[in-house]
Amino acid sequence: MKPFDGLTEGGRTRRLRRLALAALEQYDLEVASVRFFARHSNSLFVVKTDGGERLILRVGVNGPAGHPRTQVESELMWIEALSRDTDLVVPEPIKNRAGSSVTSLAVDGVPDERNVVVFRWIDGRISDESVSAAAMRSIGVLAAKLHRHGATFRPAPSFSVLTYDRVFPYDEPVVLLDGDHDGLMPPTRQAVFREAHDQAMAAINQLRRAEPMRIIHGDLHRWNVKIKGGVAAPFDFEDLLWGWPVQDIAITWYYQWSRNDFRSLNDAFRDGYETVVQWPERYPGEIDRLIAGRTLVIGNYVLIQPEWRFAAGETLDRGERRIRDLLRL
Repeated sequence: MKPFDGLTEGGRTRRLRRLALAALEQYDLEVASVRFFARHSNSLFVVKTDGGERLILRVGVNGPAGHPRTQVESELMWIEALSRDTDLVVPEPIKNRAGSSVTSLAVDGVPDERNVVVFRWIDGRISDESVSAAAMRSIGVLAAKLHRHGATFRPAPSFSVLTYDRVFPYDEPVVLLDGDHDGLMPPTRQAVFREAHDQAMAAINQLRRAEPMRIIHGDLHRWNVKIKGGVAAPFDFEDLLWGWPVQDIAITWYYQWSRNDFRSLNDAFRDGYETVVQWPERYPGEIDRLIAGRTLVIGNYVLIQPEWRFAAGETLDRGERRIRDLLRL
């Protein structure tokens, strides 16, 4: 059997669909169809039941960027708390026959055991490239509500997620700043990225001295939000972290930077945010430093994840330009 990493995108999708089908056998669901929906880090499949209900099945990523089962279970704890304590629309996980919301399994041809979660479908539209100022204002309201709840959330002792007290918060190899990576990291780029690391780390150290951490979403960009009737609903909580609100905002804004209208979109986000809680940035440029740090995280990811290595050149070129603009280098 051909190695998974040597397959085309379509080949990997077909293998992962087999894993999804195997996972669904552990649920009391009458499945009519399973089709591929999207892949970012994890892979998503739309499941339709014989009764016409739509579900979303998530196959977790493997390897150094993967999330262990304890982290996935902790993610679902916060989702349950948000459903109970707030008016937010959040994804509802479905339990398998064993009574668990997480199904861990392996199949031939797919490396490593994967964590699968099946969620009920959330109605609404993803704002992707057509995102408007009105949509970003709704996402700002959402972010503020998540941050307000995160500050009061007191999890069970078994709760276990990573801590965003360093530039690279994930349990994965940090290779970005070591070596030239086949010419992708020449000395001038290394110098720019090291400066970004130092400034982002300085911002994190100031946060550590200034205020306590709270739970943050960790990946609240517009592709992880659906909007219906002007109300934003979050999903994909898999990168949940202990951190600070400005870090979450930096992640959201990272994905706006390449747009010509990013300033007006960010202003709309802030306008919505401030209808709920006070804006958390404490000095000019704090969020810019943290966006630069997020740029390094993404650059590192495309270098360590084999299926994304093809995008490394473009990602690192774009990242260097972004950091130079953000930090005025």
